[in-house]
Amino acid sequence: MLKTDRLVSGGIITNYKCSSQCKHCCYSSSPKWPDDYMTSSMANEIFTILRSLGCHHVHIGGGEPLLKPEKILDVLDAARENNIEIEYIETNSSWYRDETSANAILKELKDHGVNTLLISIDPFHNEYIPFWKVKALIKACSKAGMNVFPWLMEFWDDIDAMDDMKPHSLDEYRQLFGDDYLLHLLKKYGLNLKGRAFKTYKPMMKKQPFDQILKESIPCRLLSGIYHFHVDLYGNFIPQSCPGFSIPLRELVHGADPGKYRIFESLETMGIRGFAEFAAKEYGYKPKEEYAGKCDLCYDIRNYQVLELGLDLPDLRPVNHYKYV
Repeated sequence: MLKTDRLVSGGIITNYKCSSQCKHCCYSSSPKWPDDYMTSSMANEIFTILRSLGCHHVHIGGGEPLLKPEKILDVLDAARENNIEIEYIETNSSWYRDETSANAILKELKDHGVNTLLISIDPFHNEYIPFWKVKALIKACSKAGMNVFPWLMEFWDDIDAMDDMKPHSLDEYRQLFGDDYLLHLLKKYGLNLKGRAFKTYKPMMKKQPFDQILKESIPCRLLSGIYHFHVDLYGNFIPQSCPGFSIPLRELVHGADPGKYRIFESLETMGIRGFAEFAAKEYGYKPKEEYAGKCDLCYDIRNYQVLELGLDLPDLRPVNHYKYV
């Protein structure tokens, strides 16, 4: 069985829809996603299970969770009812309009047990969100007594060198700071190169022969990450650092059938070799000569299954992760 007996700390994805379509987003969030949001009943189910597995604190992210500030309150209520602490809520500041409306939202969040906002500060978000909103939200948090976790202050001076009343493309940053600026961002940010982030940086990655990747294959152990897992609004458990894979948390806690989640099982037990051989045998996948590592091969197979064959496979959800990358 595919089962987890313990989870310590992770994240809750309340929605995949976002005001931005950042090039570093490992979840492939964008405005194109459906307007779905985690319901109160789903939140209660998730927090009840997490509590039973030993998880006592989580953070909340998206998408942009504060696109619907009224809906996040139900999620926060469910967390409180299950004695789950909210470490912070991630936000890109796009929802900021003025001080009065922001203060009202911040007060509601504080009344529901939230003490910290993680505010995104980086050139990726600045392609969509003018920096004045970030500055204004930080100021509003200070007045409201809301702590700020700035992610990342190392980029403040770079962004502040631009006109803060409008967004700026990464090309503008390259022109100002040099042609290697995108690589500079990668090293400074510590990105998880999955989803759209992988697409952004793949052209810069060294290629490996297909046979070499298979030769170096080891089990992926997708269920071993108990400290930075995620659970999304549909109740799907997303392994640490591997968006695009999922198993319903309610099944995973009791033991999910490996025969149902055959892709997950192949990677968990055999690694990329197992997945590649399974895809070739069952779906007619034909490998290329080389890839930018095992994750590139893995994504290529999954894209073939979801986008080319049009399959809706239980362990490759949500499919919009692939459609909106």
